[in-house]
Amino acid sequence: MRRLPLEGAVAEATEGVFVRVLYVLIALSLISVLALWLCKYGVFRKRLAALVACASLVCGGALLALAVLPGNSFYGETITSGKVVDGKKIVALTFDDGPYPPFTQNLLAVLEEKQVKATFFVVGNNASKYPEVVRLVEGQGHEVALHAGEHKDFLKLNSSELAGNITSGKKVLKDLIGKPVKYMRPPHGFRDWAVMEEAYDFGLKVVNWSVIPRDWTNPGAQVIADRVCKDVFPGAIVLLHDGDAPSQTASREQTVEATAIIIDELRKQGYNFVTVSQLLER
Repeated sequence: MRRLPLEGAVAEATEGVFVRVLYVLIALSLISVLALWLCKYGVFRKRLAALVACASLVCGGALLALAVLPGNSFYGETITSGKVVDGKKIVALTFDDGPYPPFTQNLLAVLEEKQVKATFFVVGNNASKYPEVVRLVEGQGHEVALHAGEHKDFLKLNSSELAGNITSGKKVLKDLIGKPVKYMRPPHGFRDWAVMEEAYDFGLKVVNWSVIPRDWTNPGAQVIADRVCKDVFPGAIVLLHDGDAPSQTASREQTVEATAIIIDELRKQGYNFVTVSQLLER
């Protein structure tokens, strides 16, 4: 298995090891407890024990934050926006968790009417249930990418579970659209060294986002649209949801309505809409 290039001490410490953030957090927590315990028995001075404990907790907190916050590449290259050439105002709309009838089809109808192409990060087991919807997405010229084989927190999966999850999702999508997908967005955007390694090994680039209106909370279509239009910038990747993985119970009609508003408003501001591939190929 090829490894992502890691630097310095991190590379030496993780060579040949499938490192997980949760394991590191446990180890650092144990170090904190051990330092305080040694202080109690006079092995460490109070100040030193406190410093070791605090440093361990801060380090652990930082590692966890870097794993769950979308906009950093600490664990490996994570794409959150695209380069802008000649000041062109372009934006990529992306949709997670589908396919999810009837909302995915309703969204496709809006995109077709507005003549906009988007990128759909699809869940493999949903695709298996609704293959005709995935083919419709592809057939209308949108980009199909991988969200997961099954919508689970990748940080909680061991190496074989993680590889199996990605393998199954990638295979389902390739069988449906006739070509391999190029991009993956891990569920919730969570990733660590192991997740990034697997993505690299499967030839996938990890794509998160730069604008997140929290549409899954259903705050209202206009609220969703206002949040996007407030935070958007040239080259932005917008995260929206056509699905409701894993529960598949919540309505996504507000997202469908908001998408139409977003397109109209951003076009007034001079924006053009592209897929993730189009955004990154510039």
